[in-house]
Amino acid sequence: MSAKKLKLVVRDTGSIKDAVLPKSSGGRLLEQGLRDKLAERYPDVEVEVVAEPSSGFQALRSELESGGSSLIGSSTDVVLLSVADEVERFADGQDPHAVAAAIKEDLLACIKLIKSEVGAHILVANLSSIDPQNPIYTYHGLDAEPFTLCAQRLNLVLIGASHEEGISIIDVDRKIAEAGGGGTVVRGGVYNEAGSNVVLNELIRVLDDYGFLDDRPLMEQIGAKTRGTT
Repeated sequence: MSAKKLKLVVRDTGSIKDAVLPKSSGGRLLEQGLRDKLAERYPDVEVEVVAEPSSGFQALRSELESGGSSLIGSSTDVVLLSVADEVERFADGQDPHAVAAAIKEDLLACIKLIKSEVGAHILVANLSSIDPQNPIYTYHGLDAEPFTLCAQRLNLVLIGASHEEGISIIDVDRKIAEAGGGGTVVRGGVYNEAGSNVVLNELIRVLDDYGFLDDRPLMEQIGAKTRGTT
């Protein structure tokens, strides 16, 4: 019986990449990454992990719409994205509600294009809203929105996109909080070794739930809009 194969592409330049790749493959923190952990727990699954740089959802959308994305024709099973690169879009002076709406529009476009052009399942990691270097007790009088509030806005965007398109969220915010919060976070959006392992274990759990690690039929990603048309 041939081994089951899984190819995962992570589009992230920061902490999610470091939670997936070991130090021997370009990660900064972990001795064992996703491939190593799955080899131990699921020896019958051949895993390929590819990490590619990310410039955010807007750039990915343009790349996919142009037809020149490396994802197209790559036989990828899972695309793992992160909202982390979107924090910088909340520039001073811009309406944060309009920014959040634009980010959601780009993300939904990416999801639809990945489903149609790549045929992969889509997972998106949210952000821990903890920033130990800048704890916020009140938003009154602040000129710019702090990281904590930006992270919360992005996490809400992701919940809405998940509801509409049926993608799964890697709930970094919840898992980091359960693991002790500040003890796993270096600064806003950056996790230490313990935090990276928390993210990695949650990713493995989600992959297992979908059926990628055994012989079950894969769970489909169907959102509320799709269900409403059937």
